[in-house]
Amino acid sequence: MEYYNLLLKKIEQIEKPEKYGPVLGAIAATGLAAYVVKRVLSKSKNDKFAKGLEAIPTPRGAIPYLGHIPYLGEMPAHKITKWHQELGPIIRVKMGVQDWIFVSEPQVAHELFATQGAVTSGRPYITFGNGISGEGDRGIVFTDYGKKWKNARTAILNILSPKSVAGFDTVLQREADNCIHHLLEQTDLHGSVNPLMFMRCSSINVILAAGYGLKGVSSPEDPRFKEIIEVVELGLHYTSVVGDFVSYFPILSFLDVIFKSEQKMRDFLRDLSNPLFNKLLKQARESEQDSLVKKLDLIKDEYEIDERNLRVIMSEVLIAGGDTVSITTSWTFAILVHHPDVQKKLADEVDAFITKHQRTPNFEDRAEFPYYNAVQKEAMRYRPPVYFGVPRKSNSDVVYKNYIIPEGATMVTNIHTLHNDPNTFPEPDKFMPERFMNDTRSMYTSGNGNVNDRDHFVFGWGRRICPGIYLAENELFNSITRVMAQTRIEPLIGPNGEKIYPDLNDFKDGGSVLLPAPFKIRFVRREDRVVIG
Repeated sequence: MEYYNLLLKKIEQIEKPEKYGPVLGAIAATGLAAYVVKRVLSKSKNDKFAKGLEAIPTPRGAIPYLGHIPYLGEMPAHKITKWHQELGPIIRVKMGVQDWIFVSEPQVAHELFATQGAVTSGRPYITFGNGISGEGDRGIVFTDYGKKWKNARTAILNILSPKSVAGFDTVLQREADNCIHHLLEQTDLHGSVNPLMFMRCSSINVILAAGYGLKGVSSPEDPRFKEIIEVVELGLHYTSVVGDFVSYFPILSFLDVIFKSEQKMRDFLRDLSNPLFNKLLKQARESEQDSLVKKLDLIKDEYEIDERNLRVIMSEVLIAGGDTVSITTSWTFAILVHHPDVQKKLADEVDAFITKHQRTPNFEDRAEFPYYNAVQKEAMRYRPPVYFGVPRKSNSDVVYKNYIIPEGATMVTNIHTLHNDPNTFPEPDKFMPERFMNDTRSMYTSGNGNVNDRDHFVFGWGRRICPGIYLAENELFNSITRVMAQTRIEPLIGPNGEKIYPDLNDFKDGGSVLLPAPFKIRFVRREDRVVIG
């Protein structure tokens, strides 16, 4: 994302700038004075910590007030990875007026975010995530570390436990089969299909069924899907740097008087998000089906969760959980088109199970799928749905070796660097499922295990590790194994008969997620598929 160009565009879009001349002059003078004072105070604070400690390495060339943002380009993770290669596993980057500490080695991240998690599990303030959508420290994703967050997280861990999720296996399998039907149908009708929207439909249906006990949407053209996906996409946008640029450049807060960004966030919550989730909660309680909402209702008094908190939690389950899984599955499909040999091995593994047991597999059968396990782990390492972990905040001064991270600093794991470290993953630019063939653990087990044995780092660390790993892993298993049982994934055929493959190096910024650039592929029914009975 072109952060610098975005700011210029914001300024250029102001109509009749002469009208604001005196205001801009006053703001500029005030901003300059504030900047000088800040530098003096910062120097005093840094001097206090100088004895026996080193400054965290920082790239050269930071521009006053803008920091390093103008250098980040369209793919900030790639630039920050280069800085890590030059400066080491822990660096300080100026994001506007904010200091962000980026971490790029598993051991460093584990020490900071797991071992010292009691003081590094906070969340920095994000206008939408904390101040507006969070409705006063409600929810889990953006809520600061404290009693409210602990109660909410304990409750969500309860309802997303393996035992609880197992009760929704039938739902997950049904939605996977429905999605495959649509992918085959669209290929037959149009010759190819972009799977992302259909995977989003499938993931949303899983959350609607398991989370709310409701019937899913029928297709990407369903008005209910359009209503939900609008809320999902705007929610992800407002929690991104672009959506919350004033937090990074407070001097530009005058733009909000003109563009009304914060008011748009409040309007979005009042007019779109809250009405949607209030309606879903009402329907969930009226439904005869079991759901996560009903499970939360049973324990909400025990964990001091009021109705507004419950609404925020369930909105996070839909927005964060649904989109991440659909993007992961779409990346996996794009990768598999390039590797028909991997598809063949996956299909053989699934066929062997069906022949032996005369039924399609479910997640409880995963021990019989070592190759699938390796492929899915490698796909999430190779093309993760996010390049950065959700930012954390240090709630007190943190010492790591000879470095000090001051209280209030924003701390971020650079997943791109972690996943492309040749010391951890030899030849990281190659898709090699074989690197995980001896690791038969689930991602749920790996994520909560020894840092030296982690498979990938998408799900986070320590106290803030994603509570929905088991549900996500279950959904991915059902989607991929069922696709492999019934179809081959093949490239698009061009007008001259040439094969056109998805560009795995072409990305689309989705706010807080990393999407593959739009691509089309073909789902072709396997003539040699195993037929039960």
